[in-house]
Order: sequence, then structure tokens, then C-alpha cells
Amino acid sequence: MGSGSRIDHQHHLIATTASASISTSDDAQPFGAAEEQQHLISEILRLGQRIELGQATDAEAQRFTEARNELRSEWGNDDIPSDTDGLPESAPDDDERVAQEARDLEEQVLLGQATIEQTERLSELHERLQPAEDRAVQRAAAQQVLDEMLAEQQAATALHVQARDRLPDEPAVSYEEDFDAFQRAYDAARERTARGEAAIPYLTEDATGGLGARDGGRGFGVELEFDVDGDYDTRSEARERIALDMYRAGLSRDEGVHGYHAQQYSGYTDAANAWRMETDCTVTGEIVSPILYDEPATWQNLATMCEIIERHGGHASFRTGGHVHVGMHDYGVDVANHFRLMQTYKAYEDVLYRLAQNPGAPGNLHRGPDWCTPNRVPADGYRDLYSVEASAHHGQAVNLSGARGRQSDHGEFRIWDGSLNPSVIQTQVKLSLGITAAAVRDAGSTHRPAGGDPVQLGGHRQRLREAGLLGRRLTGEQWRTSTLNFRRLVDEVFHRSQDKEQATALFASTRWQRR
Repeated sequence: MGSGSRIDHQHHLIATTASASISTSDDAQPFGAAEEQQHLISEILRLGQRIELGQATDAEAQRFTEARNELRSEWGNDDIPSDTDGLPESAPDDDERVAQEARDLEEQVLLGQATIEQTERLSELHERLQPAEDRAVQRAAAQQVLDEMLAEQQAATALHVQARDRLPDEPAVSYEEDFDAFQRAYDAARERTARGEAAIPYLTEDATGGLGARDGGRGFGVELEFDVDGDYDTRSEARERIALDMYRAGLSRDEGVHGYHAQQYSGYTDAANAWRMETDCTVTGEIVSPILYDEPATWQNLATMCEIIERHGGHASFRTGGHVHVGMHDYGVDVANHFRLMQTYKAYEDVLYRLAQNPGAPGNLHRGPDWCTPNRVPADGYRDLYSVEASAHHGQAVNLSGARGRQSDHGEFRIWDGSLNPSVIQTQVKLSLGITAAAVRDAGSTHRPAGGDPVQLGGHRQRLREAGLLGRRLTGEQWRTSTLNFRRLVDEVFHRSQDKEQATALFASTRWQRR
């Protein structure tokens, strides 16, 4: 992606059948025609990827052909089923009310504020308002969407293969097997703290080992929430001063304070001067970055941004979060990738909440899960992308509402506490990148994350409490066992020693969290 390129994260509404959602509740109704068509498209794309990778069985290849023929025969003629078939004709006044409701919902969609239910309702309204002679146009639009998605899926497959081929055969060191290597990194971090030095190193050259590289890696973005002590006027003045210094430092294009989610609505860019100050009703303010890549200028700009906030009295309080967005351009519509991502999160949930803690927080406490609740991950995986979004949405530790099967897809790691320490933020970014990359690399593997021994939030404290060890300094085999989940995590997401050492320094600076 070149400098200044733009990504459109708005809803993609071309065919009326492409926007229906699937209920995941226990009392869900049978799928309607729109949902069945979308599921069939998802199945075609998933099987097509397996064929492209040379992983498809004969049965899967046969099903791919059957599914494509089924799509053409069932929805490729004038008898295309509609969820509105059988509805009575509307009176003129009813038509106007329907049209007004559709216009209102279209505005929500264009602003990127529509829920799944509102998007589904808009599709129903379009169907009711649509003359029968226009349905052929809609079928052509649906085919165009399918063709575009197939092209993007092929691109995702190629990127998947490319990333897998670049992966080293063996990591530099395994912390699960070499406990002494972990212990040396842990002790070194504690010793730096004792000397009054920064416990966590800050890297500026090749900080991510290719995970966030512009060529072949993933773009990422950060949201830095901050608080300022004082009354309303004091906080408002601080926002304005920070915004002005951002502009003077060349980090933003103007000196204004923008509304909540203004960056999202205007579209993201990777221009270096596209940082933006936004308001947020839960904190004093929020700084939203452009699309970033692992380059020296990125890390210098991040450090400068943190310094500007602190210069004007900004700090990370218990209310603030640090959200990390990660590109998922190679995930496509194969929900095996998304399932592996969520399996990985769940396997290491407890240690991730520990690493999410702001090391500068009083009492070594996490801000709590009110705005980053633990995700529930279905044991049998996901049916399609709609079911992914239903179980990993905004307000949870991992938000996959931006997963649409497009190359502009991204996930959001909301689990992290707010911090204005660039080293902490960088480590959180690298963990987010590493988990995202490991999931797509290992999707479909028989190897289970965390060795098949997942630890959910509060699990380590519970195990220590049951053993009568809570609050005691662990040694020997007890310490080795307590750190196993962390050591497996860094082995799974990192290959380089310096990345594991940096994550270990964050581990040494944090504590296990309560549920």
C-alpha cells in the first residue's frame, strides 16, 4: 500500500441478499433464502481456497462444483426466492413510510453506524420497494459481488502461502523447552527495574520481525485513550493544546478536536500526518493513528505522540484503554482462520489479561473487563462470517466486526489497558500482530493452542488459591508451572529471541488479574 492510500471500511451493500444476518441464538429460526444464498457463497469461497492451496479432498472438490451449480440454478433465474414473497401489496401511504424508513437506514449505513439487524432490515425494505423488472439487475449485482469476493479470496490465498513460505523452520529458542532462557530474560527485566531503567526495551529498527512490515506484513493502528485531571474546562483546554502540538509536530493535518469515530467515518489512510484527536465520552480524549507499518518513523511518531499527551497533563487512568487494530487481508471468508484466532485468544486468555495491564497502574490492577469482556468461543467453530461477528463484536476483548471477507478486513484487540509508555504499546502491538499471523498460519492444524490446556481469565489465581500459594513467591516447579502458559504463548506467536524477551519484560512488569 503506497503512502496516503485509503481503506474504505463502510458497509458493502450492492445486492439485497448480501446483507442478511444469521441468528446464533438457541431458538433461531430456519435460515431464509437470503441467508442460504450467503452461506452457499461462503462455502464456495472456502472450498475454492482449499483447492487453490492443494488441500481439498476429492469430496470437497466435488462439493465445490455442486455448490456453484446450485447457486446458478437456484438463484440464477427469475424465480429467485425472496423473504418478502407473499407480502400484500402496499398502499401508497405504506410505500412512502417504507421508503422513508429505508432512507433513514441508508443514512446509518453510509455513516458506518448500522447494526446487523438494521442492515438486514434495509435489505428487506429494498426488496419491497423494488419493481419486479429490476430484479435481473440485482441478480447481476449479486454475481458481481461474488466475482469480486472470489478475486479477493484468491489474493488472500496467495498472501497466505507467501507468509507461510517466509516463516523460519525453527524458532531461535523455545521458552517451553528452554526454561532457563525464559528465566534469564525475566531476571534481566527485573534487574533493569531495580536499577531505575526501563524494564521493557523499545525497538525502532525491524521491531516486529516482519509481522508489521509494509511489504508482506500487516498494517496496524492504535487508539490511545487518556485522561486529564480537573474540571470540564481544564480537560477541554488540554485537548486543544494537545491537538495544536500534534499539528505543529507534523502528526496531524489540522489542529482541531474531532468527534467520536471521526477517523473511521472519513476513511483510514497510511499518511504519516493523519493522527487525529477525537472526543470520547468515557475519557478526556482519544488519539487515533493512521494505518501504521513497522518502520523507524512509526515508532518515533508514537513516542512523540505519547510525550505530547503527557506534556499537557495527560495520563493513563483506570478508565482508559489502548486498542490495537490489525489487518486481516489474508483471512478471506474461510472461517477456519477466524476460529483459530479466537481459539488462540481463549487458550491464552488469562495471560493476555495479565499482559494487558498497564504496568504503571496503582496496585498492579487491570482496568477491568467492562469494555473488553471475555469472548465466548463456540466449541464447534463458526458457520460463516455472520456467526463470527455475533461472538466477537465491539465491547469484547477481541472485536471481529470488521471481518467481511475483504482485503480491507481488520480485527481490533480491545483487551489492552491504556498506556502512554511507548515500550508497553509496542509490545501490545506485537502480541496482536503475532496472534493474528499465527492463527492464519495454523488454521486447520491438529496442534491445539496452549498444548490443549487453555487458561481462562482468573484461572492462574484460582489454581494458586487451590494450592494454598496465592500471594506467595513461587519457586522451583511451582514457578515453572505457573509460567508455562506464557511461555507457550510467546513460542506460538514469535520466532525471534528479542520479541520473546520484550514480551517477557512486560510479563515481569504485570500481575495475574482477578475475574
